[in-house]
Amino acid sequence: MKLSRALKLFTRHGSLRVRFSQYGEDTIIRKHFNKSEGFYIDVGAHHPFRQSNTASLWLQGWQGVNVDANSESVEVFKKVRPNDSNVWSAIVSEDFAENNRFVDFYTSKSIDLCATASAELAADRGASLVKPVPCTSLDKIINTYAPSGGRKIDFLNIDIEGLDEVAIESIAKWGSFPTMIAIETYVETISDVLGTSTYKLLAEAGYEYRYQIGLTSIYILA
Repeated sequence: MKLSRALKLFTRHGSLRVRFSQYGEDTIIRKHFNKSEGFYIDVGAHHPFRQSNTASLWLQGWQGVNVDANSESVEVFKKVRPNDSNVWSAIVSEDFAENNRFVDFYTSKSIDLCATASAELAADRGASLVKPVPCTSLDKIINTYAPSGGRKIDFLNIDIEGLDEVAIESIAKWGSFPTMIAIETYVETISDVLGTSTYKLLAEAGYEYRYQIGLTSIYILA
């Protein structure tokens, strides 16, 4: 963005509109909540700003939890969002987490948007590096880090490259249900989304499927 044009935008409209999400999801998320304080859990957080669904919330004054299987990503979060809880862990199924402390993590570079703990997806993407990383289940993250004192989880973002649906299979054990969930869904049409286990699990838990933006499906607690 050219500085001269950005300044002109600011002086004429009194604000500078910035989007961080891959497909503009943060525009809908921000408009839905429209408040300066809140709590998020970002699973597969990747980077504090690049293709982030929580960056604009954080800039407004929100705080929360950032979880990523890449230790270098977590170190960046610790520097940029030091008041958040920043967790180095892959998110796996509840059964796998109960029997394993580590999982193989496949990547091609230091901070890789396409890195995954799914061996099948890694093979399709030609990931050349593999290393063991700590792992846990999503219900343990939620039950450990959900705010206390009557506060709630406003927003849960899930983007873990092929294991998104596996992560929410433990939804019955969540001690707190976020107001909004954004989750990556690997299908191409809305009718396909309605046929996924993700939709069925969330609908049964009381969520309404509200928006589809790129690969991201957004659900609101009814």
